[in-house]
Amino acid sequence: MSDASVPLLEARGLSLRAAGRPLVQGLDWQVWPGQRWCVIGRNAAGKSTLLRALAGLSVPERRGELRWMGRAQDDWAPADAAWLRSHAPQQSVDRFPISVQRLLALSTVRPGRLDTAQVLADLDASELAQRGVRQLSGGERQRIALAQCALQGAPLMLMDEPVSFQDPAHQALVARWLAGLVPTGGEAALVASAHDVNWIARTATHVLALFGDGGWAAGECAAMIQGETLLRVYNCAWRETGGIWVAA
Repeated sequence: MSDASVPLLEARGLSLRAAGRPLVQGLDWQVWPGQRWCVIGRNAAGKSTLLRALAGLSVPERRGELRWMGRAQDDWAPADAAWLRSHAPQQSVDRFPISVQRLLALSTVRPGRLDTAQVLADLDASELAQRGVRQLSGGERQRIALAQCALQGAPLMLMDEPVSFQDPAHQALVARWLAGLVPTGGEAALVASAHDVNWIARTATHVLALFGDGGWAAGECAAMIQGETLLRVYNCAWRETGGIWVAA
C-alpha cells in the first residue's frame, strides 16, 4: 500500500535530451494517488521518452532525479519496481505465439488486485482470451496491452498513447475504463500520453504539456486545456465550440 504522505512519482530537476535536442528541462513535478495525468505535445516532443524515463527504462540522455514513493528510482530492485509501476508501450512486440490468457497470467505481479475476466470484459476483449497474441489487430492488441498494464497490479500505471489504434467507440470505452481504474481519491495513479484534446479533456484530471524546446507546464486539466496553452503545444490556433476543441 502506498504512503499517502509522499507522491507515487516525483521528478526533481529532470532533463531529457535526444539527438542533441532538449526534450524536457528542469522538470519538477509530482504524481499523487487518485490523479490521471495526460502528457501532451507534438510528434517528437519527447512524450514517449519521458514515459520510458518515468518507468525506469533506458533513454538517450537523462539528468536530474526521479523518485518512486519517496525513494530514488535507481534504489529499487527490478522485482520491487514491477510491484510499483507498470508500463504499456505505444506498440507491443510479441516474440512468442502464446495465447492472450497466458500472456496476461505472465504479466500479473500482484495477483488478486483485479480479476482478469472482468478486465477483459471491461475492455470489450473477452472473446480474445484464447486467441494468439500474434493474431490480433492493432486495436485489439492495444487493448490487451492496457489489460496487461492494469493486471500487473502496480499502483503507478504509465501508458504511451493508449487509444492511438482505437475506433471512436473504443476510445470512449477506454476513457470510462481508466476513470474507473484510477478513481479520484483512490490509491492508483495514471500517466498517459495522448493527442486527442477532447479525449484528454474527458479522461484526465491533470495535464503535463511539453512544448518541444525543453519547456513544459503542468496543472489541472481544466486550466491546461485552454487556447493559449494548446497554441504553444501544437503551434496552431484552437477554438472551443459547444464544449468541443477544434484546431483552427
